[in-house]
Amino acid sequence: MDLATRYRQTASVPPPWAEPADLHCRPPRTSTRPLCRAAALLALSACAWSAPALESERHGEILWDNYGIPHIYAADVPSVIRGYGYAQMEAHAETVLSNLARARGRAAEYFGAGPGNAYVQSDIQVRTFDIPGRAQLWLARGGELQRDYLGAAVAGMNEYAALHGDTIAPALRQLLPIVPEDLLADFQLTITFTFQSEQSGVPQLLAAWQSGQLAATPASGAPATALAGRLERGAPNGSNGWALAPRLSANENAMLIGNPHLPWGNNQPIQGLGLFQWFEANLVVGHPRHPQLNAEGVSFPGAPFLGIAYTDDVGWTHTNNTIKNADLYELTLTGPDTYLWEGVPRAFEHRSDSIRILQADGSTVTQPLDIISSVHGPVITPPRGNKVLALRVAGLDAPSPVSQYWAMIRAHDLEQFIEANSALQMPFFNVIYADRAGHIMYVFGGRQPVRSGGSFYDWAGILPGDRASALWTETLEWDELPKAIDPPGGFVQNSNDAPWTATFPQVIRYADFPAWIAPLEMDLRPQHGASFLRSQPSFTAADLLAGKMSTRMALADRLAPDLVRAALASHDPTAVAAANVLADWDHSADEGSHGALLFEAWYRTYARDPSVPKDSSLPLYFTYPAFRVPYDPADPLNTPQGLHETTIAVQTLIRVAGEFQSRHGALDVAWGTVHRTVLATRDATFQQVIPLSDDPESGPDDVFGPIRTVWPFPAPDGRIWHYGGDGYVQLVEFTPRGARAQALLTYGNWSRPGSSHITDQLPLFEAKQLRPVLRTRAEVEAATVTRENY
Repeated sequence: MDLATRYRQTASVPPPWAEPADLHCRPPRTSTRPLCRAAALLALSACAWSAPALESERHGEILWDNYGIPHIYAADVPSVIRGYGYAQMEAHAETVLSNLARARGRAAEYFGAGPGNAYVQSDIQVRTFDIPGRAQLWLARGGELQRDYLGAAVAGMNEYAALHGDTIAPALRQLLPIVPEDLLADFQLTITFTFQSEQSGVPQLLAAWQSGQLAATPASGAPATALAGRLERGAPNGSNGWALAPRLSANENAMLIGNPHLPWGNNQPIQGLGLFQWFEANLVVGHPRHPQLNAEGVSFPGAPFLGIAYTDDVGWTHTNNTIKNADLYELTLTGPDTYLWEGVPRAFEHRSDSIRILQADGSTVTQPLDIISSVHGPVITPPRGNKVLALRVAGLDAPSPVSQYWAMIRAHDLEQFIEANSALQMPFFNVIYADRAGHIMYVFGGRQPVRSGGSFYDWAGILPGDRASALWTETLEWDELPKAIDPPGGFVQNSNDAPWTATFPQVIRYADFPAWIAPLEMDLRPQHGASFLRSQPSFTAADLLAGKMSTRMALADRLAPDLVRAALASHDPTAVAAANVLADWDHSADEGSHGALLFEAWYRTYARDPSVPKDSSLPLYFTYPAFRVPYDPADPLNTPQGLHETTIAVQTLIRVAGEFQSRHGALDVAWGTVHRTVLATRDATFQQVIPLSDDPESGPDDVFGPIRTVWPFPAPDGRIWHYGGDGYVQLVEFTPRGARAQALLTYGNWSRPGSSHITDQLPLFEAKQLRPVLRTRAEVEAATVTRENY
């Protein structure tokens, strides 16, 4: 079957970042086929799942505190993982099962085609990437320890479902039992084919190629690599991570801040973001009062480990790095089943698969798939003329992420942590680390492809698929990655900037590494954070929290002075009135800030104006207007500065101020009047959104350079709601007696319909406060609301 015929017969494969809305629940179909394997421990059947007889042996206990955080106690690691799986289902059953339906490539089989064929497209995508098949391969190759841990997790998940299946909608119960490879498939869907693809700019590049915006020949001067056309990648997922050495700590203890920025899972109004749901837990191994291991942190439901975490000895956080390890290759078709490779035709490889689609009458229709791959990877587009695109992603040969993370959790010092982390079974993320011994570390983590030459931007576009010189086949080893251990400046930081600015003074030198690793840039949010960390000789935990919660718009610091001067000089009454509001404003975007809303409206209008000259010195994430002083890598904390031109800037301010006055009746409207935090739950079918809060919000979007970042979207009532950004925060101080910590999960620790643990931490978020983390058994028992054995 040739490519054109294949794409007439089947839906085209959507990109991995194009998630459908959360799975709509329908009545279970009347007939199903058995899963290929069952969970042996519970002897479950996928045909007609019913609760099995439960084992009489108890493995551990869970104490749920007043914020819905589980404190799980067991004698050994597998038993505590079993409890963790049980707790994940208790707090997130619908989220877990919805995500697994997608990861299996069976969403349309369970729920029908979906709105706009969304579930069909999702299943084709997952099958094209061979996620279910690779999950089985990883299970076989990932080692006995990982298999044991995965088995323990799904045993706990299935145990909860056996006891409380009546609390789960029937359309989701049909996914049971959960099997070990489900969790590996979910990892691939989330990390490999969502995080990596998004950070590598694949969505924007694909859309531009499909619309014909990208040329089909290599860019002039490029070393036979990226096709013409450079697009900003955007920053849908980000983070802040700081680690301070004892000499910068007022208490002479190393300190760590973890602050991932992600969508707020299923606890906000937008459907389809359940992959990003955080779940916080405390995992305690050994005697409850004198444990061998006391770990706390977060992971995505479905992960049998903590992804961002700390113990009494070590701690780490992750941030999205500037790594590009998901590439699109443009192939030239030379015949009905061949493409051009090194000057000669090469045959495509074919793999047969199928998906099933639930019909309105309860029957299913099977849709066969002819999955086509090149030497680069699977073909993911229908032909555009005689061209198609194939996707290549790093990390598909890293089958043991569960083992690696548990080795990180169980590390007692820097040496053991490095030994665990250097396995590089996580293909993505920076690592920011601190420990009780006072060490700190930054690692540009993940699977970095080894390129044949050129700079980062030479590889930032779509790559030519006709030559071996553009095809990477190896990735760097851990020892070859940029990193800093115990730098002289006393801190490491990352806010999604390149590795070169992880420390000040800078110790990771751009010239010491291949130029294709990362761009030579530092955007405004990391500038804001690094400047804060250099602002005083030592910090208390309260100091760090205040800095982390800063809503100050670094972009306003750079642009507003020029704008105000030019507006006052214009003598236009509207411009002068607006300039006076901006001049009196402190550049923060707190709920009561006056001036932030006006500046935001002006900037968004000005930046969108095609007649405004655009900046080329900081192109990675945003298209800024041209600056008076462009970004200079030799002065990364003080550039860029000012407005390149002020005529259009003042005209825009006049227009925006007039519209603002008409809409709001004033120019100095408080930020929180328009920007609102609206958390939400779902109904019992997990289909209908039910808003729970409508509170004034503090914090602007990432482009403005705050440290506390939230992501806006237009609300139905004309105001601005938020769907993500600042979610989880951990602030850890490693004292001689162990970890002392504070934390916050903005949108709560549960996503079950109607849970009280969705809005219960929102008042802390609004007050810029964290809650004390309960580390001892006595503290946990004092705050325990319910307890249960498993």
